[in-house]
Amino acid sequence: MEIEIVSRKENKVLEREEVYFKIRYEGKTPSRRKVRDNLKNMVGGKVVIIEYIKPVYGAPEADGYARVYQSEKKAREVEAKHIIDRNLKKGGEEAEEKKEEAKEGKEEKPAEEAKTESGAKGEKSQPESTPETKDDGGKKEKAEGE
Repeated sequence: MEIEIVSRKENKVLEREEVYFKIRYEGKTPSRRKVRDNLKNMVGGKVVIIEYIKPVYGAPEADGYARVYQSEKKAREVEAKHIIDRNLKKGGEEAEEKKEEAKEGKEEKPAEEAKTESGAKGEKSQPESTPETKDDGGKKEKAEGE
């Protein structure tokens, strides 16, 4: 993964540095954590908040925008709650890794297990009895008419 800083702008009012960057990579788009760590080393800030990473269609690259703060306290004062949760939440990366492992586990299920599960689900989704069997009056009328 290679990160190129396209532009850097200092915002003195909000005590941060705003960085537009381009990532070149092989395979899938790198995680926010990897990009954040690399940007932190390049820019030299204490807290890096990634606003977005947008992959370029058909190319192994992505454009991104991040804000770099000198203190976590200032970042929490300025940034929106969902952005803070996405970037500074402890254990967020662990949850992402667990989701990826769960996805891989589902893909590796044998075909036989999938068939038995779908069969069991199909039986449960069907009603236990049809309306005709519940309606005793309809059966009596038919029996009496014959």
